[in-house]
Amino acid sequence: MIGLTTKQSRLLSYLTGYIESTGGVAPSFDEMMSHLRINSRGTLFNRLRALEERGRIRRSPNRARAIEIVDVGPLHTVSTADLIAELERRRVGSVQTNPEVVRV
Repeated sequence: MIGLTTKQSRLLSYLTGYIESTGGVAPSFDEMMSHLRINSRGTLFNRLRALEERGRIRRSPNRARAIEIVDVGPLHTVSTADLIAELERRRVGSVQTNPEVVRV
């Protein structure tokens, strides 16, 4: 997925599958930590915050299991290489790639 690290992508995939299979109910922190083999709530919180900052999820404060997957539209189907090529064609500036970012 464009703009996500491998770990963020795994979390988003898990959230998407879980929410779809339960009819809109998000997993608990403990369920997410167990599935992703994360030992720290802080680590999980940071990954959720990163997904929220990238516009991939929405969370409601002070509510349990209040995570909603945001439809990012057709951009998620564009390969990173195609996106970089288009930005370079438009002379947007130099594009630096990050090896931590997942390429599709």
